[in-house]
Amino acid sequence: MTLILKIAFRYLISARGSTLLITFISFFGVFLSVCAILLTLGVFTGFQDSLKEKILSTAPHIIVSTVSDKDLKSIKKEIEKIPQVKGAIIFTLYSAILAKEGRVQPVTVKAVDYKEEFLKELVKKQLKEGLLRDAVVGKGIADVLGVRVGGEAVLVFPMGIRTPTGFIPKTKNVKIGGIFETGAYDRDFVLVYMEREKAKNFFKRGFRLEGVEVYVKDPYRVQEIKEIIREKIESDYIFIRSWIDLNKPLFNALQLEKLALFLILLLMVFVASFNITSLLFVKSREKVKDIAILKTFGMRSKDILAIFITVGISIGTVGSIVGIGASFLIAHFINEYKLIRVPEEVYMMNYIPVHIQFTDLLATFIGTILLSFGASLIPALKVAKENVIGILRNE
Repeated sequence: MTLILKIAFRYLISARGSTLLITFISFFGVFLSVCAILLTLGVFTGFQDSLKEKILSTAPHIIVSTVSDKDLKSIKKEIEKIPQVKGAIIFTLYSAILAKEGRVQPVTVKAVDYKEEFLKELVKKQLKEGLLRDAVVGKGIADVLGVRVGGEAVLVFPMGIRTPTGFIPKTKNVKIGGIFETGAYDRDFVLVYMEREKAKNFFKRGFRLEGVEVYVKDPYRVQEIKEIIREKIESDYIFIRSWIDLNKPLFNALQLEKLALFLILLLMVFVASFNITSLLFVKSREKVKDIAILKTFGMRSKDILAIFITVGISIGTVGSIVGIGASFLIAHFINEYKLIRVPEEVYMMNYIPVHIQFTDLLATFIGTILLSFGASLIPALKVAKENVIGILRNE
């Protein structure tokens, strides 16, 4: 085996003229393909990771909602006993309209207890202006309506008062106590916080959704914690959903796109492998006399086959390793200087980092080696079957 490796290495470094050019093109094709694959997949992974972080920073990790009259306080106490839970908040959601001077914005009023310490800590991180009091609106709502802290807006409940002829809207002037910003459209342009008792008095028993928001210490273990909560609170009228359940279609679609992109980009390596095939055909013509001599001294056909396959795989391996190193170096500069800029109002982030996963790296490396092996096989088989007598006669 040592002799095979020595001969393969000598064939690889002894390239001259057109053979040297084909060797360089083969190496550069593999290097460029591997680098492009890893950086593209790294951008996809970085986008997914940033999106998850954004969702986790603005949304509850688990939502326990109920359509029964079960006491939410007892549910909250049971949930807070679980060691992995960081905190829980009771909430009630109402659909309404917020208006000011002819401008209107459909909103979701989230009725909570402003006295809860965990809620204060949570909202404090998001508050841009004012305090947690009166009505606290998202920055998007404030911009659309043109309201500021200390100002007033009209809260409209379209189905407020039932009459024999239908519903009559119910209105109330609310003071803007604070403005928060999360960077997420579905919260900044939709959500309004209100004190639970004030909201209850205004909306009465109108259409609503009640439940408990749960925040856990490790958001990536929510599925496990969700099952613990399900065991503690057994009821046919209670629905438990994690942030993974709520965003599953989005992340499934992104994962499918990533897989499809990987397979398409792997075609770059497939095309680059044609250069390896060309190189080995040229190399076999150059070394035909050497092959005859080696066979005369007793080297078997399978050893000749191994020599040429080793040459092809060596190009694929070296190209892959250099491509991997270059992709990490480029990814470092992209992340350091935040080069991939995107509109924050669309993507909920102002730049996309590059995160190269080990699984992506391994899949790319193995795929490249397999394609290099496949590209080397045909010329290696052809040269291994060369007739020694015919070669020596021609020479």
